[in-house]
Amino acid sequence: MCRAGLFVAAVWALPGSWSESTDSLRFASLPTAPARYHRQQQDHFDASNSNTWKQAYYVNDTFWQPGSDAPIFLCVGGEGPPLDGSAVVSSVHCNVAAEWLPTKDALMFALEHRYYGCHNLSACPVSNLADSKALSFLSSRQAIEDVASFVTAMIDRYNLRPGINKWVTWGGSYPGMLAGWSRLKHPELIHASVASSAPVYATLDMPEYLDHMAMAYSISDNGVGGSPACRDAIRAGHAWIEDRLLAGLRGNVSQVQEVEKRFALPVGSLESLPQKIDFAAMGVANFPAQENDPLCEQPACNIAKVCHIMTNRSRGDEVQRLLDLRTAQGISGIERRHHKAWRSLAPWPRHSQRSAKLVLDDKSALPDFWEYQTCKEFGFYQTCEIGSACMFVRGIMNLSYYTERCMRLYGISIEDVASNINSTNAYYGGLLPTGPDQETLGRCVFWPNGEVDPWSTRSVLSPPSKDLPTLYVPGASHHSWTWPSRAGDQQSVLTARTRIREQVDFFLKQDCSEMGPVQHHTNLVIIILLTAVVLLMVLVGVAMYVRHRIKRARRPPLAQAALENGNEATGRQSM
Repeated sequence: MCRAGLFVAAVWALPGSWSESTDSLRFASLPTAPARYHRQQQDHFDASNSNTWKQAYYVNDTFWQPGSDAPIFLCVGGEGPPLDGSAVVSSVHCNVAAEWLPTKDALMFALEHRYYGCHNLSACPVSNLADSKALSFLSSRQAIEDVASFVTAMIDRYNLRPGINKWVTWGGSYPGMLAGWSRLKHPELIHASVASSAPVYATLDMPEYLDHMAMAYSISDNGVGGSPACRDAIRAGHAWIEDRLLAGLRGNVSQVQEVEKRFALPVGSLESLPQKIDFAAMGVANFPAQENDPLCEQPACNIAKVCHIMTNRSRGDEVQRLLDLRTAQGISGIERRHHKAWRSLAPWPRHSQRSAKLVLDDKSALPDFWEYQTCKEFGFYQTCEIGSACMFVRGIMNLSYYTERCMRLYGISIEDVASNINSTNAYYGGLLPTGPDQETLGRCVFWPNGEVDPWSTRSVLSPPSKDLPTLYVPGASHHSWTWPSRAGDQQSVLTARTRIREQVDFFLKQDCSEMGPVQHHTNLVIIILLTAVVLLMVLVGVAMYVRHRIKRARRPPLAQAALENGNEATGRQSM
């Protein structure tokens, strides 16, 4: 599939399959869609606020036939990478939908998330991002109401028929959270959703992220290429560093200097705690897990290639292997990798997607919108704690490191962060996703997750009901199935794409309305049972009456008369 200039959309011979044969595919060259704009409320929860702004969106109507009963696909934007016209053609978060358009004759939209589109200041909810209250309209709840407003407007603009042209929301990571929540909170507008790798259970302290990362490096099958020996080698190398950095915190400077010398760092590079955290808290090299790409071509760019170095004993001890890994990755000095690692749920741009990285780098001058949302709604603070399974240096990056920034930058205390997280889980339901009433389980949302993705520890892995099915993709990283298809993709990823389309097809045939028969499943069962009991009682009564009449009919007339005379005599005696 072409990834620059003109994009190629393929018609699938079978859902989820990919073939280069021209007999099974027809191609349409699709130029990058231009941005269009929808007038959006600045604050959906304040009727006195009449301010509006222009929200960017993109359309792919190549295969759409007005007046048809085809579905409508909406790719929900999030924190990164920023949406552009490729989102409806060759999408990071929604390509399962984009590649399906020719088969379904569907109309597809992509809607940019408020604030994350502020790289285009004409499409920003506020005019002055330096204002102390500039971020006050940034939240997932506002974003969900943006989706509802947009869907309502597009129904009118494209003369869509509610109930006939069924909307399906798509997204991966934070956009996956929003895709699922938009369906759950607005079932009157959105029929179904695919919420890929969506960590919907907010949490303050998240040591599970790095614990799961260690597990990912022990997985050998499904194209991952890890091993327990690799995991243990990474840990052993960092344990050597850990012992010396913790000794430095206790005043033994010479131990820290030993690390500086071994890693060829200038003297004094690891004096302060922030310097120690930057160097080793998330690993002294790059250790892809959520962004693991088995097809990457750069040196040491995935789990298999990292483990190839870390398990090679001929290189020396585990510390020397870490040094070799840094050399292979082109790392020298101290990199501040951990900041991006916890601020963004989006996977790092794949090594083949260099243009996406440039887009991300262009955002560096903007406020850190995602950091604000972690303080205001989600937490997700990834700590490497003593006694945990974390492979890296334990005990230097704790919860206070993250929450101090919330207070310093946004005036949000750790108590408020915890309260905000509780409010988020209460509103959305956490691992038991709820509908508009915040009590009843929602319906018609599919929750796929990848095995090596650390974010899966905060997603829906067990189906809360048959109407909220899940999918666990062996060996897969963070919503890796939503990326454009490539020759050589993991078989589990290919299977996941097929399974997702099958599930969406099932949803499209299903009554997903909250007032439908499935929503009142319990009440319906009770009514059926009561009706059955009443019918059974009636049948028993009829059977007894018929049996009695049959017995009367079989008695001889003289015996019947004698029985009646006997009863009459007995009656006189008792008087």
